[in-house]
Parts: sequence; structure tokens; C-alpha cells
Amino acid sequence: MRKETVEQKVYHLIKNAILNRQMAPGNQLFESAIAEKVKASRTPIRSAITKLESEGLVNVIPNKGAFIVQPTIEEMVQAFEMRKNLEEMAIQKGFSHLGTEEINQLKQLLHEMKDAYNERKIVLYQEKNNAFHLVLAKASGNRYLVEFMEEILNRITIYMVLYDVFTEDNEERDLLEHEKMIKHIETGDEEKLGALLLGHLESSLKKLQQDKVNYQSITALF
Repeated sequence: MRKETVEQKVYHLIKNAILNRQMAPGNQLFESAIAEKVKASRTPIRSAITKLESEGLVNVIPNKGAFIVQPTIEEMVQAFEMRKNLEEMAIQKGFSHLGTEEINQLKQLLHEMKDAYNERKIVLYQEKNNAFHLVLAKASGNRYLVEFMEEILNRITIYMVLYDVFTEDNEERDLLEHEKMIKHIETGDEEKLGALLLGHLESSLKKLQQDKVNYQSITALF
């Protein structure tokens, strides 16, 4: 088996386990155990862990090891503050460039979000949600805005998945808000879109904060 294939296998094995909540935040990844499981040396395993670290899924602490990311409340707040600023910039720079093509893209992505919600596929739901929000950023024509937006959306997705905020009430409200966003774009109401988006982000942060507190209190019992 080629080294690249081993790295890819280990990368997907760990990533899927994290995103499917088979391993909890803060858990350590033991290279020796992974090496034994996949019948490989530690070199490709370290490469896979390095890639996971670059994506924000793993923290590597010198002389201690690799651990599944366990963001603090402060880190989550900072991530949402950055996202809010980027979303506001996307509206300012991209709103006037939104046309029929972009609106159709948003409608298609919303349809795919609904399908993922009905099938209870949280990772797919978050991926489609991210793509929805990137449409506006891409309309701005600013490649750096798009890059930074992708980075912060991916980081927040990890937080949302790790702390499992995928509940019926949350997502039904989330889908309804996305429908309203499309309507505001169709009617050319930039101010209402901005206000709705700000409220949308504040609501997401609050439910994330609450679920993180609940998750920690549960894990402390074991």
C-alpha cells in the first residue's frame, strides 16, 4: 500500500470519527493505537494528523500529543464575531452584484439543506449552509473575502458539529430564516438582509454556547 493511500485512509478515518461524534472533544489521538489499527508506520499517521490540525479539527501540543479540538466559549465567540464582520462586508460588496443566477443557486442550496435536514445528515447540512453563505461573498469579487469566509465557516462548522446543535426547533427556524434571506435579496432590500443575518448569527452563537455548557456537564459525570 502506498504511503499516500495510508495517509488518506487515516485522515478520513479520524475525520469521520470526529464529525460523527464517535470521539468527543478533548480526547487524545494515540499514534501507536492508530498504527496498530491500520497496520502502518507512524509516519503517514503523523502526516494525516498534521492535515487535520491545519483544518482545525485537532490540536497538537508539544511533548503531550494530538487532541481533538475542544474550543472554549471565548474562541467560539471570537469566531462568530469575525464571521459577522465578514458577512457584513459580503453584503456591502456583493449585494448589488446578485442576479438571477445567484438567486437560483441560493434556492437550490436551500433545497439541498432541507433534504439533508430531513435525512438528519448534520455534516452535509452544514456544508450546504456554508455554500449558501459563500454565494454572497463570491458575488463581491474579492478573493480574499471568499478565502477568509471559507476558513471561518469551516471552523464554525466544526464547533456546530462537535456540540451537536442539530435539533428540530433550531433547524426549522434556521431554514425559515434562509428562505427570508432569499426573499430580501429578490426584493433588493439590503438593510433587511443585514438585520436578519445579524440576528441569525447571534441566535446560532447562543444555542452553541448553551449546548457546549450542557455537553461539558454531561461528560464531567463519567
